Amino acid sequence: MIHDDIKFLLTVFEWLMGILLLLLFYLIARKAAEIRLRKKVEENKTKMNDKLLHSILTGDFLRSLQADTKAKKLAMEELLSHYSDILEGTEEKQNLNLLAETRLGEGYRRALSSYRWSTRMNALFHIEAFHMESVKEDIQAMLKRRRVTKEEKIKGLSFLAQIQDKEIYRLVTEEYKELSYLEYRNILSRLDEKSLEQFMLGYHSSQLQLKFAIIDLVGLKKNLAYLNFVESTFSNSSGEERVRALKALAAIGHTNNAKNFLPLLSSPNWEERMLSARLAGEMKCDEAIHGLVQLLQDPSWWVRSQAGQSITRFPQGKKILQQVIDSSSDSFAKDMAWEWMNKGVYQS
Repeated sequence: MIHDDIKFLLTVFEWLMGILLLLLFYLIARKAAEIRLRKKVEENKTKMNDKLLHSILTGDFLRSLQADTKAKKLAMEELLSHYSDILEGTEEKQNLNLLAETRLGEGYRRALSSYRWSTRMNALFHIEAFHMESVKEDIQAMLKRRRVTKEEKIKGLSFLAQIQDKEIYRLVTEEYKELSYLEYRNILSRLDEKSLEQFMLGYHSSQLQLKFAIIDLVGLKKNLAYLNFVESTFSNSSGEERVRALKALAAIGHTNNAKNFLPLLSSPNWEERMLSARLAGEMKCDEAIHGLVQLLQDPSWWVRSQAGQSITRFPQGKKILQQVIDSSSDSFAKDMAWEWMNKGVYQS
């Protein structure tokens, strides 16, 4: 009985060792293949670098510059990605994008239909990086498939936003209404001002998370032409939407009537106190100085810090902070005034 058990265990052990050895040989062979491929890629990068740079700078696409093998494709892809990051000229960027379309576009189209998720995502990444407008219809077709992941949807929508596709507004507001604020913001951040204005016009009928993305991006643009839109949004909203509108106003750094926002310095909402303090500092609104000094005693550290920073923006800011240090009986106010006095951020 014991002899049979030992024999069985030895057989199992032999099978396991055989499987492990096969796995080891597979990994060794795979690593060797990767090393060979990497070597070929580097060799091809060296050979095609000058030709590729010539094509980008002049627009003369040499016939010898092809991506007809895996190693050549990877080499060209890496070189184009490198130059895409460092080139600034509009004409050079257009040449680079056109070169990517003519030499790599067909491969990316096939990759979008691959059964491997990583292959499809890699193609989407490079399509966006190279601004390959010629694959727009392929991206639109991909979005209509049943089995498409959320990551692919977001990447596809980001690409359509990047090329200012006319369908992006309808897609985002009608077909993709369940995305998060950050996902919407990631997509809409690619839009130019004209396309973003379309979303502003449809703002009040948009889903809440999309509203958050729109108002945040408007604030980041810091365009005074959007001021009436932001002020109107603030006046007609509540809760987080109202706070985000105030944040956009503070980012723009201006308002048509500062007196309407002075009462917010004593708002029960700490975010409104902080953001109104930031706005007052950006505008150097003298009527707000007293309120800003009072906010140095605020229970919230964020509000106290913003009040101190805003005071430093006034021409007499350093003097005001010194008076707080000398006369205030509140330790919070004295500490915050001293902190901003010693940060060297005084602006005249």
